[in-house]
Amino acid sequence: MMTCLVVLDARPVEPSKAAILSCLSARAVASSVTWRALPTEEINSQDDYLDGFNATYYLVVQGKEIGFAEKGAETAILFDRKIYPVDSARALSGFTTRPTELNPYVAEWGTVTAASGAFVCVSFPFGALGQSGSFQKNRSAYLMPLTGPKNARRLYSAIGKINLSGAPK
Repeated sequence: MMTCLVVLDARPVEPSKAAILSCLSARAVASSVTWRALPTEEINSQDDYLDGFNATYYLVVQGKEIGFAEKGAETAILFDRKIYPVDSARALSGFTTRPTELNPYVAEWGTVTAASGAFVCVSFPFGALGQSGSFQKNRSAYLMPLTGPKNARRLYSAIGKINLSGAPK
């Protein structure tokens, strides 16, 4: 399901617009993009996981841990035994608003693959309001490249309004 490639370029890989919109929608919105849900049948947690963070929700997919961690009020995405604080996530071009609070239990965890590369994708509703009415169209997302050197990985963020019956707006 996930493929890691050796890439000599040490720059972080940014997702394409189609990959971002597919991640926000938690489904492929273009024929050039593949969305795959990660298996959530077995959810793990671990106190004092790494650097004082508690891993409150994580999956193990092909030997890699992917999930959510907390240290007090600080939250992070964990991937491959490394912590990526959400406060340091880089907003993707055209998506300058900071994502809302992530509840890992209502998020959709998956991978999105496009010409720009393969990414772990965490897509989630716009807070408690995002569960009903017109707010369901507002989604937040975090994306993490699966390819490239481990030390060059970067957490990206996006928030956008999607069309529930079709492609994102």
